[in-house]
Amino acid sequence: MDQQIISISIPPFPSFIEGNYTTFKAGQRHVHRYNIGFFDLIFVKKGALFLREDSKKYTIHENEMFILLPNAEHDSWQPCEEETSFFWMHIYTSSRWQQANFPMCFVSDLPIPELHFHQKSYTLQLPKLGKIAEPELIFDLLDDIQKSTSSNRIDSIWYTEELFLKFLKYIDTQGIAKDRATLLAEKVHLYLAEHLSEHVDNNLLSAEFHLHVNYIARVMTKVYGKTPMELLEELRVETAKQYLIHTNKLIKNIAELVGFETYISFTNRFKKITGMSPKTYRATYKK
Repeated sequence: MDQQIISISIPPFPSFIEGNYTTFKAGQRHVHRYNIGFFDLIFVKKGALFLREDSKKYTIHENEMFILLPNAEHDSWQPCEEETSFFWMHIYTSSRWQQANFPMCFVSDLPIPELHFHQKSYTLQLPKLGKIAEPELIFDLLDDIQKSTSSNRIDSIWYTEELFLKFLKYIDTQGIAKDRATLLAEKVHLYLAEHLSEHVDNNLLSAEFHLHVNYIARVMTKVYGKTPMELLEELRVETAKQYLIHTNKLIKNIAELVGFETYISFTNRFKKITGMSPKTYRATYKK
């Protein structure tokens, strides 16, 4: 199973554009397209699809989901071997997104003030390819979304959007079946992301999750290819990049926000990982 994650910055929220339920007969292929501008979410109810994105081949089986990227080329690498039925959905976002081997944490591009009550930044995490945890629930929800667009009511868009956001939340939080190691790794990753500004070490993680430090390290290395502390440092630097590019916060304040104890330690680690100082990075990439 492909372990890649597609991370999408929120707000703004993605939008539902169109979708349908399609059946291919044996011998049919998916249409050849590239740079369509939308994410294409596919949920196979029966049979199997054999899709290629750029040069990589994927097989999507019954009760699995798959996401084609908006800026990639895709087609079938072989025709369907049997009658295959699937839901598909095009969604659009103007936010930053990235496909990677582990979840990314984004700071919204929107200029959100922090003086008053304000919206929070969030990163939607969608699996590239995964087994659907509750297929009938997902298929019913997809069917409801599509049927909601058939209403002639002028305000039907609100109901469609409500269903779509419910669907996104479910896929983000619990819609895909995962093994115990992956579930633990994701919980640790989320804990690290939510406690960037605090002191976190292996002993704290051990106490928080009631597991031996060596076991947590093995699980994190298996799922993400990094130990918890390596991942924490990467999260801190990646989040610092977001603040440098998308805010006007002072660099010393950013260092504190992402959990470095001193300005010097922050600049040293940042330069070691990125090859440039925070000041140079901001001057190079800030719009």
